[in-house]
Amino acid sequence: MAVPLDNIPEVRIIKLCFKKFEFSRNEKRGVNLKGGASMKHRNLGILFILAVFAATVFAVSFVSPAMAADDKVFQWKFQSHHTPGSLAVESVIKPFIERVEKMSGGRLKISLHYAGELVDYAEVDKALQANMIQIANTSSLFFRGAIPMGWVTAPSMPPFVTRNNDEFNELFHHRGMDDLVAEALEERGIHYLGCHSVGNTYFWSKKPINTLEDLKGFKIRFFGSMSDFVEHFGASPVMLPHPETYMAIAMGTLDGSGTAWWLYRDLKLYEVCKYFIGPAFQVPQGMELWASKKAWDELPADLQAIVTTASLAFNTDYMDAVTMEEREMFNKSFKEWGTTYSEFSPEEVTRITNEFTLPYLDKISEEQGKKDPRVIKAIEIIKQFMKDYGYIK
Repeated sequence: MAVPLDNIPEVRIIKLCFKKFEFSRNEKRGVNLKGGASMKHRNLGILFILAVFAATVFAVSFVSPAMAADDKVFQWKFQSHHTPGSLAVESVIKPFIERVEKMSGGRLKISLHYAGELVDYAEVDKALQANMIQIANTSSLFFRGAIPMGWVTAPSMPPFVTRNNDEFNELFHHRGMDDLVAEALEERGIHYLGCHSVGNTYFWSKKPINTLEDLKGFKIRFFGSMSDFVEHFGASPVMLPHPETYMAIAMGTLDGSGTAWWLYRDLKLYEVCKYFIGPAFQVPQGMELWASKKAWDELPADLQAIVTTASLAFNTDYMDAVTMEEREMFNKSFKEWGTTYSEFSPEEVTRITNEFTLPYLDKISEEQGKKDPRVIKAIEIIKQFMKDYGYIK
């Protein structure tokens, strides 16, 4: 049986390094408006990775024979939610896989499989439960029908709950949200490795959108709580696979679409949508890293520690990549593409928060809390967080 991770002193060092790093980021506020990562933020990130790496090397070096079978090589399959060449694959997932293999001395090898290659995105949970795949970056948003906590995880946040990267880290990693999600998934045979940023959520349009009134009749591809948000203010949202949105907009079936900002760039949606609307509605949009509990339990404790550490770096890599590249888009690419950026006013942000976000959270608490009391606790945490930051009274 695997030794509990918290019983290993070196793992506690790893967690302490991470907590101290996040505390420093929250104090220094190292992220600038529109995705700019400050030098302080970058330096802290480098120090964090070095500290975690050193602690993990120390842990791996002193693992006892009872904790590791030196001659056994574990083979995992990573089901990505993304396509070849995407930002997520090149900047985050491939480095994660390489980091795990190097830190484990080749004892844990992970093969990469792209979106839909092994299983459809909607079957990832079942595939993990059956140990057909061992790890995936996915979203509990896709499984809300079966997992009530899926309504209040990072991918499902309504607009303007967190408003910068530090707040996201605080809410999910330090106020107990991730712990509640982990409990819910553990009961379903899935080991939760945490949520991570996939970039800020905006939407883009063929026509100017300057006020909430302009959303009336607006046909848009959106998802989850964001669809509910625009529908509340008169839009007509639909769910459509990302690769199909370009043609739907070009043919006039849709007026625009919305998701993490980099899809606007990578799918060349700037060719058909010249208006980009903010401020960022989810800061950031989140996804999650899930592992098969069966596969996880088979790993010796030192390999569990390595995967846990690499998962922390997964979040940092993703957040840094999307933050810096978003800044480049605002500062450089918009001019090249002829994109016009506009924002809803602060008064309308307050209106969205009060008229949609709070009632939405209350509705989820009432409806889903009956199925899982953790939902009620999660929404209490969210509301207290928003009060602490002055976003609600």
